[in-house]
Formats: sequence, structure tokens, C-alpha cells
Amino acid sequence: MPATAQASCRSARRRGHLRYDHIARCPHLPLPATPAALEVAIGILFVNGAVACWLLLLGRGVLPDAVPLQWWSASTLRVDNSQHFADFYSALHAVWGAALCFVSRAIRPEATLHRRFLVAIGCSGVWEVVENTPFVISLFNDPAGLDVYRGDSIINALSDSAFVALGFLAAHKRARWIVIVAGVSTEAAMALMIHDGFVLGTARALLP
Repeated sequence: MPATAQASCRSARRRGHLRYDHIARCPHLPLPATPAALEVAIGILFVNGAVACWLLLLGRGVLPDAVPLQWWSASTLRVDNSQHFADFYSALHAVWGAALCFVSRAIRPEATLHRRFLVAIGCSGVWEVVENTPFVISLFNDPAGLDVYRGDSIINALSDSAFVALGFLAAHKRARWIVIVAGVSTEAAMALMIHDGFVLGTARALLP
């Protein structure tokens, strides 16, 4: 490439005026980086959109079927369980987000904050998909029980992802021992109040 053309490309790159025609004539120049905020926005929309589509395929409603939507539901009865914007399980999702913050930092300490945040959002989306499959739902239920878990409404699944994000951001730059104490305290509180949590839920699912 002639020196004058190279100089023109470099000048356009510095000014931020690198158009398609510049890219075609300047293949040696790297493409402009995607802004972090745009990457996060696209990632959140993609993951949550995929979760919403999956739940629609499973026949789930956007809002609770039998009762009006509530910002907070303290009930674990069937008509309320995982149907509203926030409930006891929202705290467990925040703990999950905090754990993902530390795990992603331990595995990829060189990764930027927004990339690790996107990994956490992706993990949350995968869990929402898996959690709402008929097989996994059956693991958490007593077949003889009257009030059982039937799966999330779409609004509840999306709010779960939001609480994962809040937990991740709350754990960022916090001392590890503070987050661990908060997580253990939350788990103990859930076990006492609703007889559920990571430990009890896993034991119920795996043990006969």
C-alpha cells in the first residue's frame, strides 16, 4: 500500500472516522473496539431473550397465571412460588451472582470486569433454562405434595437474572470474607424461614 494511503488510514483511525471504505482499503488496521456498555447491553438482551423464548416454548406465562403480579411475595405456595418479581429465592440468586464474581476472577484474573459480568449473566441464563426443564422441576418436588414448584414465570426468571447481576456487582471490590459471611448467613436464613436453599435443595434433589 502506498505511504500516502497508509497515512490516510492512520489519520482516519485516530479521528474515529474509519468507515467501510477505509476498512476495505486498510485491512492491516484493527477494527474499532466495541464499547463495553454496548457489549453488556447486547449480552443481557441476548441471554434474557433466549430465556424468555425458552419459557414461552414450555408454556410459561409472562406474569403469574392465578394471582396479580407482586413486587415481593413471601409465600411459597404453588400459586406464588417463583411467579412474582421478587421472593425469598431472589436472595439466593444474589448469592449465586457474588459467587460467580469470585469464581470468574479466580479463573480469569486478567479478564475485564464487563467480560466477567457477561459470563455471570450467561451462567444465570443457562441455569434458568435448566431449572425450568420438567426433569429438574420434578427433582425439587414431592409427588404427593399439594403445594409444589411448577416453574418460573417469565418475569420471575428475568428478575432472577437481575438479582444475579446485583450480587455480582455488590461482590466486586468487596472483601472476600464479607461476601462469604453474607452468603452463609443468607443460606442459613433461607433454611430457617422456608426450609430451602442451596444445601437443602441439593440434598432434596439428590437424596431419596
